[in-house]
Amino acid sequence: MNAALRMLRWAMALLWLVSAALPLLPSVQMQALSELMRFDFRPACLTPLMYASMVLDVVCAYLALRVPRAWAWLLQITLVTGYTVLLSVSHAALWYDSLGALLKNIPIVAAMAVMMAYDSGKTKGECT
Repeated sequence: MNAALRMLRWAMALLWLVSAALPLLPSVQMQALSELMRFDFRPACLTPLMYASMVLDVVCAYLALRVPRAWAWLLQITLVTGYTVLLSVSHAALWYDSLGALLKNIPIVAAMAVMMAYDSGKTKGECT
């Protein structure tokens, strides 16, 4: 694997790990729980859902670093797309955020698709 692909793999893992860790900060945790309330979850389910999301993010970081398979990237693409759709429904204005809160998911998914194509070809012996 060349240096650029290795850097991309590490960047994706870092993205997932930071996403998993952020809700440990009290202000971010309150915001995350507030976001979940918009979907009419029972209050008793909010904290477990937040922690499940954090665990899923850690799993994605592991997959990005240690499981070089197309299905692992497809899972991550599906998760980013799912998060984007949910946030688009609950906060459509995030598409217009000056920092690109949702807009940046487009190149993230594209980068994941590149890694998926690379790992898919590698398992078939097409890439070195």
